[in-house]
Amino acid sequence: MKLRLLAGTLLLTMSTAAFAADKQFERTLNVTGQSDLYVSTGSGDIRLHAGSDTQIRIVGHIHAGWAMFGDPQSRIDRIINNPPIVQSGNSVRVGESNDHDLFQNISIDYDITAPPSVALNLHSGSGDVTIDHLGRYLSASSGSGDIRAHGINGPAELGTGSGDIELEETGSGDIKAKTGSGDIKIHGLNGGLTARSGSGEIQADGHLTGAANLSSGSGGIRLHLTPDAHFNLEASTGSGDIHVNFPGAPQQGENSRHHLTAPINGGGPALEVRTGSGDVEIDNH
Repeated sequence: MKLRLLAGTLLLTMSTAAFAADKQFERTLNVTGQSDLYVSTGSGDIRLHAGSDTQIRIVGHIHAGWAMFGDPQSRIDRIINNPPIVQSGNSVRVGESNDHDLFQNISIDYDITAPPSVALNLHSGSGDVTIDHLGRYLSASSGSGDIRAHGINGPAELGTGSGDIELEETGSGDIKAKTGSGDIKIHGLNGGLTARSGSGEIQADGHLTGAANLSSGSGGIRLHLTPDAHFNLEASTGSGDIHVNFPGAPQQGENSRHHLTAPINGGGPALEVRTGSGDVEIDNH
């Protein structure tokens, strides 16, 4: 009987810890001029929206996971009373902490509004990263989540272990995108491009003004470029077809079954395109 009572008490304690209520905190910080925002979270999502030119508003949604020992509710309360937010002038850091015990089995999703001209440095251990029409510069990474960024007004560097990447660029700047097994889609390119996927497709459209290197282990690669694009092309595929729809461009078979090199529109920066088993399509629009 005592053993059953002890087991029941332990189970109740574990259940209480496992089902600690989710809570949130909110902070609004004032900034002037161009600001820099750094956000890091272990397993949560990061969502950013354009807001006031003079404020950064941060809402953190805290979720407690299962914990055999300790009191996650008390740790959540400590985080709410002293959230991981540090401001130094126009530089704001969110989610950084050396107190690993405090954040054990706790994840935080961040909803943030910030000035459109903010520079963004974002990292999630396994969550999704979403950016909506802000950022003069973007660096975003996730261990396994998707990255979707629309309305980025400058260069961007994106990386995820196994998720998809989607980027819409409204300004100009080089783009770098890498995923272990997802697809990559780039809209409104206005600069150079580096894109690599372990097994997904790569699609990009826009104005290519610098060197480009695109590679996929087994997916197709499709580029829709402005008619004035000029580059030195080297394209290869292990088992797919190569199609280049630019005036004067040679077609597959004139050079090699699965390899094509040619100066396009008089030549220019290098455009290297490689896939293990997909098709390669490059056209003007």
